[in-house]
Amino acid sequence: MLSSFQRFALLWTLTFSLAACSVISGQKPVSEPFPAPTLEMSLNPDSAIPTLFPSPSQTPDLSLPATEVPTPLPVASPTATPTPIPKLVQLTTNGCCVEPFWSPDGAQVLFLDKPSADSPAGFWGIRPEGGEPTLYTDRLGLYSPDMSLLAYPQNGQTVVERLSDGQRWIIPNEGRAISFSPDSSLVVWTAGNSGPPFDTPLRQVWVSDFDGTQPRQVAQVIGGGFSAWFPDGRILVSGKMDASEPLPSLWAVSLQDGSTTQLATGERLRGVSISPGGSWLAYQKVFDPNPSQNGIWLVNTISGESRRLELFGGYRWQDDQHLLLIPLDTTQPNHQLWQIDAATGIANPMTDPALLPFKVANGDWSVSPDGKKIAFVSAVDRNIWLVNLQP
Repeated sequence: MLSSFQRFALLWTLTFSLAACSVISGQKPVSEPFPAPTLEMSLNPDSAIPTLFPSPSQTPDLSLPATEVPTPLPVASPTATPTPIPKLVQLTTNGCCVEPFWSPDGAQVLFLDKPSADSPAGFWGIRPEGGEPTLYTDRLGLYSPDMSLLAYPQNGQTVVERLSDGQRWIIPNEGRAISFSPDSSLVVWTAGNSGPPFDTPLRQVWVSDFDGTQPRQVAQVIGGGFSAWFPDGRILVSGKMDASEPLPSLWAVSLQDGSTTQLATGERLRGVSISPGGSWLAYQKVFDPNPSQNGIWLVNTISGESRRLELFGGYRWQDDQHLLLIPLDTTQPNHQLWQIDAATGIANPMTDPALLPFKVANGDWSVSPDGKKIAFVSAVDRNIWLVNLQP
């Protein structure tokens, strides 16, 4: 398993080692189940890499009682409400690229590529209307949400560079992976012991200004660490706050007063993803002794109510109230996209495999900031395609 620093370094070491995108796209066989996303991927901080371009989000009042435990709601079954037929558009050719994601303004689909031996490895971009890809940047690393800062490892240290003037700062975190806050003013990292075993080490979550000044510890957990940012500036951490707790949990932590709110609990919680406005938390619970507890769960971060979804697969947030999900079904030749209303749990199909056949490779798909388009790498031809949900 790669360490957090190795995964953090992967983005810009590709500049020197990316001979062809097939090397990256070959990390997992196409036939393997694609993982659910997260803002910050896994509850083991040593296996997580922060999101390159977090989506802009609103900042509602997300205050909660400090000890409120989620109250389960009934499981909602999928429905079959007809929807308009989306359009499928091919954006790239020659099996070019991997890791598609959207520029913050949604004007381009960006992806990792090295089109030829004479062209640089980097993030290339193409407009959703089509056209020729152009080099977006050959600087590989972790960008802040406003694209003003770039973080990368150098000589065993984490460096943050301001792109406007090239000024650089060293983060006092011994080269660990960081994540920028939604407003780009802060960075967070997890320090302490690493595994294996991963469920017992004592770890500390630290925050500093983006330039590394005013570092301070904001949480300490057993067997967990930082997981994600809330739009209002709180952080989500995983693990046990106390050794007496029987199971690890997901906690919302205030950076202002250190107060904590328990949002979910379980032995193995994965696939953590916060909705763009911070109203909902999606996660997976796996290997629970009670099979009825396993699956994808949604937690209302305001009321604490939660529900388990009947569908299971890879998911992304479309907006603050709707989750997009591609069910895992190895018996079908094509994928199908569903939309789930977080408040009710009602699921509606967005695509019909008979009318819009497509298959995503390795869970490689991304939702546009406005939620109206999906870019994905096709498992059929390894090109980037677009699903326009509002033709």
